[in-house]
Amino acid sequence: MNLKQGVTGLLFVIIGFAGAVQAESAKPLRLATTTSVENSGLLDFLLPEFKKDFPYELKVTVVGSGKALRLGRTGDVDIVWVHSPVSEKKFVDEGYGVRHKMVMRNDFVLAGPVNDPAQISTEKNILNAFKKIAATEQLFVSRGDDSGTNKKELSLWEATGIDPVGEDWYLETGQGMGASLKRAQQNGAYIMIDRATFVVRHDDPYKIIVEDADNLSNPYSVIAVDPSKQEDINFQAAINFIEWLDSPRGRLTIAGFKHNNQQLYFPVD
Repeated sequence: MNLKQGVTGLLFVIIGFAGAVQAESAKPLRLATTTSVENSGLLDFLLPEFKKDFPYELKVTVVGSGKALRLGRTGDVDIVWVHSPVSEKKFVDEGYGVRHKMVMRNDFVLAGPVNDPAQISTEKNILNAFKKIAATEQLFVSRGDDSGTNKKELSLWEATGIDPVGEDWYLETGQGMGASLKRAQQNGAYIMIDRATFVVRHDDPYKIIVEDADNLSNPYSVIAVDPSKQEDINFQAAINFIEWLDSPRGRLTIAGFKHNNQQLYFPVD
């Protein structure tokens, strides 16, 4: 083989590789993420930064964690960004997800009207606060949508030994976090909500009533859908997204998202 033939062959290899990269970037990255990540504004803040490094077309579906994981099971998305640890483990253990990575956390709070009709603002334990709400039959709004927030809330009610579902004072919206917060404010009701969405979207007079660091931690994870389980998964794009979130640049972007100078999410190394 002469020099001209060698150079021509190398050019074909380079062109072929560039074409493969371009084709990969042209294939959309399908992300299902929770309403709290979107309602708080983090998604709009973070995705443009990711696209500076990886110029994928992004197709984002905003749903509760339960629905996001179901979309992963059916192969309708390439990656999920959720906050439902028990359901996440089941998703991975059953072979639907790989590269499960916790990327950030914040916490849940119990919010309500400033006059605090159940008189629970002095409580330091969320279970005691829930018991008082039930005992006084004060209005409580639940998402009731199988989201990570809803699963966490129901686990706390279970820990109290109280089943509120079906009670007149317990209102299930079947909606996302922002819509449920609006419903709670309109009805003067209590609601368990992630701190970020509350800080960004609440109206006065409405405030955080109870905080409980021991029981209200709220970790968020990303999981790539296993390409061996479903066809047409854009696996490389999903891995790029996970690795970017876990990189120094990704962590700095998460930490840099603030509202009124208040940091709303905390990256996990």
